[in-house]
Amino acid sequence: MTRSTIQLETPRQAASVAGEPPPTATGARFDTLALMSAVVGVLALTPLPPALRAILLAIFVLTGPGLAVVTWMRLQAPAVAAAIPVLGLTMMTGFTAILGWWDLWIPIPLLLALAVGVTFSALLHAQHTGGLATLAPAVPRGTTPTANGPLLWTLAALGVWLALLPGLIDVPYSEFGLLAAGTGPGLVVVAVLVGNFLWALRKNHLATAAIIVGATILVQRATASLITEAPIYTWTYKHIGVVDYIQQFQTLPPRDIDVYGEWPAFFTAFAWFGDVSGLDSLATAQWFAPLMHALLALLVGALAMLVGLEIRHAIAAAMIIELVNWVGQDYFAPQALALLMTVGVLALLVASRHRHQAGYIALVAFAALIPTHQLTPYWLLGVIIALSVTRQIRPWWLPIPYLAMLVGYLLPRMYVLLPHGLFSGLNPMDNGSSNVEYAGSVGKIFTSTVCRGLSAAVVVVAVVAIVVWWRQGRPFGIPVIIAFSSFTLLFLQNYGGEAIFRVYLYALPGCAILIAPLLVDAATGTGRSVAVERATAVLAAVTLSAAATAGLQGYYGLWPLIVEYRSQVQLFEELSADILGPAMITSLDSAGFSTRSTFDYAELAMFDPDFDAPIVIRWPEFAKGFPDTNQFEDITLSAESSSAETYFVFTEQANDAVNYYRYFSPGAVAEFEDQFRSSPLWSIRLQDNHTTVYHFDRTAPVVTVNADDSVTETMTIEQLDGQ
Repeated sequence: MTRSTIQLETPRQAASVAGEPPPTATGARFDTLALMSAVVGVLALTPLPPALRAILLAIFVLTGPGLAVVTWMRLQAPAVAAAIPVLGLTMMTGFTAILGWWDLWIPIPLLLALAVGVTFSALLHAQHTGGLATLAPAVPRGTTPTANGPLLWTLAALGVWLALLPGLIDVPYSEFGLLAAGTGPGLVVVAVLVGNFLWALRKNHLATAAIIVGATILVQRATASLITEAPIYTWTYKHIGVVDYIQQFQTLPPRDIDVYGEWPAFFTAFAWFGDVSGLDSLATAQWFAPLMHALLALLVGALAMLVGLEIRHAIAAAMIIELVNWVGQDYFAPQALALLMTVGVLALLVASRHRHQAGYIALVAFAALIPTHQLTPYWLLGVIIALSVTRQIRPWWLPIPYLAMLVGYLLPRMYVLLPHGLFSGLNPMDNGSSNVEYAGSVGKIFTSTVCRGLSAAVVVVAVVAIVVWWRQGRPFGIPVIIAFSSFTLLFLQNYGGEAIFRVYLYALPGCAILIAPLLVDAATGTGRSVAVERATAVLAAVTLSAAATAGLQGYYGLWPLIVEYRSQVQLFEELSADILGPAMITSLDSAGFSTRSTFDYAELAMFDPDFDAPIVIRWPEFAKGFPDTNQFEDITLSAESSSAETYFVFTEQANDAVNYYRYFSPGAVAEFEDQFRSSPLWSIRLQDNHTTVYHFDRTAPVVTVNADDSVTETMTIEQLDGQ
């Protein structure tokens, strides 16, 4: 038995499979858990509060289908930990996508069918093995608060964090983000959690260390969920709108308006989830990120053990990926779900070296991943090919079915991708450039520098780790390929200026696994003098705390720009519902501009897919000389000559974005808005504390200023159009 696994069988059973990780026990314990999960799933249909029903449904999805399958298999314990949630996500995305393609929307029957299937599998296996087992509760070693210093200090740190939350609500603008506003500086309490984590590793309290990883996720990700009244990021709402469309019309959105109808699995999955639980998509999106991070920590830990690391290394890898992941790609979007499924597929492929059954699960999960996201499956295919070529996984032909499925899905959808270009050139420097071309404010420069410095440090330490692994004789091929294969994307696509974010995000699981043994060794280092051991542990704590603080700054540095308000969401919902024909709803910047949060977006997008694009995207020359080169006059003339309803939106977040990125000179936005406010052709259509929507009024009289400065009112635009 290798040191990377947990002994779950008798010594005699283990001896029968010498040289490979032991399989899990496949007795009645899984059967019992599967039956319990099926009951929980059915309870999601009872008249409970939607939030509670959603929790019950999530528990069933993440446990029931997976338990029903793995109970028939003999897999390594880490492979089981990966397979159970991945199988649930696979069934949720795969089955609902099929229902969407077939225009057969039956959310409740699907849940009941899944629950019946889980129950049947559990009972059949119980009959096969001689009955169900009684589950005896167990208290993991190292979780009792008595005399457990790391756990006690973690509880204290969480208490401090809870006390900070009221001071983080509606904080004033700071170009340095949330950590520099209100009680934001107190969020560096995460450094205490880092110290507790290393302390727990030194004392070999692994259960406590795992709990601290969860506490870190709460502080770093649940903070945003708790202090806001609506999901953060404007771009979150374009996904919520697609989900709402499926729920309203029980079919996929039209193909002509965006790419989501061709990669619909994420949207059908959460439309199903909302229909069954009754939970509003806004609430689901509000708590999406913390759940994704918790699952990612689990899957990265499982992958670490499957490549040969000990459980303490696996827990360290989970902590590392949480602390250094500053990329805001964990919001309610296909990307976040696709990354989870990808790490799960990789874990199962690694497990398939010893248990081919894991490979079958990986293939099914990959099939469900393909219609979930446009980019991630291609990177994963590249990793699979690299692993196969280097003989890290077998057989040699393993990539062929993956390639066949991916190409087979892509070819009928080439019409969607070709207008955007499959390749943007072989220039990695250009493809890796940011989508923001402005130097920006001091705060923007500071946050960008922190993010780049943290990213570079992670990659450099991962390279150092490769040398250490090599010198220790530890096989490093798998984590190296996972960590550095994503950099090849820079030779293919710029992904709209976001390729560098994807590259770092994809690299994180492999980098975290490479770095984990170094961290554990530094924190627990044996075989050294006491002084050296303590100095190394302190250095590890300081370094990891600095990385955690940098990760927080990267994640929350854009806070004034990414926060959204419930009143804004309601305002744009009302606006889009009232528009019956073509419209142009534009702004200086999209921040705070959630125009696609309901199904109404589809009708507007049918007339113009870019109906809500910021003005600088519609008119690339718009920013030159702003606002003194007739921009207002040009917009007004465009509105006069267009049959579309025209709206111009000013939001508090857009103003903050202008200041943050220094798009225009100070005071330019206020001067520009004054022209709308004073013009008789524009009127305020909707307004809240954070937003003002101006509407071009076609019923207003045209005002002409004569040569003698007298004013003449003529017919309205509507009347002139009639002539």
